[in-house]
Amino acid sequence: MTIDKIGAAGLVVSLFLIAVLGVFIVQNSFPTFLYASLNEPNATARAANVTQPIGGAESNFMWTNRDTDLIAQAFVLFAAAAGCLAILRIEEDKKSEAR
Repeated sequence: MTIDKIGAAGLVVSLFLIAVLGVFIVQNSFPTFLYASLNEPNATARAANVTQPIGGAESNFMWTNRDTDLIAQAFVLFAAAAGCLAILRIEEDKKSEAR
């Protein structure tokens, strides 16, 4: 039985990236509920002020930066299509070897 070199390299890279992610998570704190806790004495100072008109500014930002949004969407669609083609190519090669 031969070892698939590309699969083995992918496994090594994946394990390395998981280890790097684990080290990053251990060394950095993630304050998940730091701003959501309202039981502290100064919690109202950190709460969001909902009396200001936020919707207009948000809408203006989204429509003036529409080109960035479209580029990001195109990149996601291209990555999804490339991933699907890569999966189908592997399956096609396996079918041709079986004959």
